Amino acid sequence: MDEHMLERFRARARRVTLPGGVRAAVLAEATTTDDGRESHPRRVAQEGGAGRPVTRRVVVATGLGLVGSAAALLVLSVVARPRPGESSTAGQGNFFALAAYAEGVDEGDGTRLAAGKLLGGMFGWSGGPDSDYLTVSTVLDLECTGSNVKTLTYSLEGDNVLTNQGYRTMGDLYGHQGIWIWWSEGVVESYTVDYEDQASDAEGAHKYGVYASVPLDEEMRAMLVEMQEFHDAVSMEGEPTEKQLQTQAELSDQGTLHAVELFTEELCRATLVMKAAFYDGTTQIKRYSFSPRKGYAEAYANYLKDLSSADSSRAQVLRENPPSLYLITEK
Repeated sequence: MDEHMLERFRARARRVTLPGGVRAAVLAEATTTDDGRESHPRRVAQEGGAGRPVTRRVVVATGLGLVGSAAALLVLSVVARPRPGESSTAGQGNFFALAAYAEGVDEGDGTRLAAGKLLGGMFGWSGGPDSDYLTVSTVLDLECTGSNVKTLTYSLEGDNVLTNQGYRTMGDLYGHQGIWIWWSEGVVESYTVDYEDQASDAEGAHKYGVYASVPLDEEMRAMLVEMQEFHDAVSMEGEPTEKQLQTQAELSDQGTLHAVELFTEELCRATLVMKAAFYDGTTQIKRYSFSPRKGYAEAYANYLKDLSSADSSRAQVLRENPPSLYLITEK
């Protein structure tokens, strides 16, 4: 079993869902020293920060499994990682990787079809017919898997990364073409999280927002004009009909699909940089580039179509299983 395959197994094990207090009991037992003391109190990371309002649907990732096998996998995932402060044991060197890459489908030459978990599933966008730029955002799941990792630092690099050009205010960011990170503290060049926090699935600890400001092309401008005219016409009639609501949703999905295409162009111009600091004092840096999978726009269009026609139960399943849109290459 190669290193990436083993880490894929560990990453899946860490996300299994257990009923009642089984998960807590297993974790407590696995993180207790021989003399009964807890070896590492976990801190819960908080996601916050107020930003420009954009439409966004929240996707909750869950795992399924039988109690017996799930508990066994969970124990394996805990004991497979050195405890905080411990060095790697013989034969277990320092290692880390982006989980969406490690769990992806191998395409050869260091490229993998990213696991669907990378993408939160939904995109937010804002702009009007008279705007010069369209702002598009999404939330990426950048959970890392590894051995002996203490902290992880994330950043973007590339000639289109606006924060690297000194832009910080919303006016500057929305008024230039490029991409930037939104973290809990606002607009940042980089951010650092404890490995144990993100690996314990603390809410928001391994997700970060990526915003792109893109020039409003004529195709998108025409869509926005159509949306505005339809909205104005419906508003004058009073309460919208079911058919009008459906038409409005279809127009919105068309706009979202084009916004995703514009966002993807900016994302693929940047490189994700991940720096791992290990407990033995050493560091490693990995770089990941993104590219669209073949037929990604059609795949996302079908996803939106399925969502619009799904009942609540089916819609929940779809939100928990977003499509794989991107290829990731380790550089």
